[in-house]
Amino acid sequence: MHIKTSTLLLCSLFLLCACAAKPSIHDSSVRNNGFKLISNKQDHTLELLTFCESYSNLTADAQKKIFASSNQALAANKNDLVHRIKLAIMLALPSSRLRDTTKAQSLLQDLLQEDNLSEPDSALVSLLYEYTLFDNKQSQKSREDTKKYEMTQQKYDALLQKNEALEQKLNELKNIEKTMTERSTKADIKP
Repeated sequence: MHIKTSTLLLCSLFLLCACAAKPSIHDSSVRNNGFKLISNKQDHTLELLTFCESYSNLTADAQKKIFASSNQALAANKNDLVHRIKLAIMLALPSSRLRDTTKAQSLLQDLLQEDNLSEPDSALVSLLYEYTLFDNKQSQKSREDTKKYEMTQQKYDALLQKNEALEQKLNELKNIEKTMTERSTKADIKP
């Protein structure tokens, strides 16, 4: 179930970004009254999607090296959106060896609140955020289900022990009754 959901979300991400990256003829940011408007928000969606694909196919050591280099780049420039998104991707991807969806969710939420992203980048970050939110909810539900199962198992084990103790007492009572019956039949036979 978890793999199917992850696959579905990632496919949706690719489709959403593929559609969002194509400029529309009626896009007001391209032309407005004959003047070309320049947006200060760059579109890094294709680069980020390529990074998702390549990072997923790396070995654990290579993933750790890229993670470390991204952290160093972020330490140098905390406002670098691309490295912040890449870091969130590294923490969110199911194939990541450094997976921590709680941290990823926090990073993605910060990115969305800052509103510094282009529309396609914002769509990508929103999709990743929704994925991490869903994954965290499922993880929490799984932990709760595990706790419920363990409690039920403990209750079952306690009832099983109680049943065994009661069966043992019943057998002891049957043995006492049998002994008493044998004594009474022996007493009846002797006279």
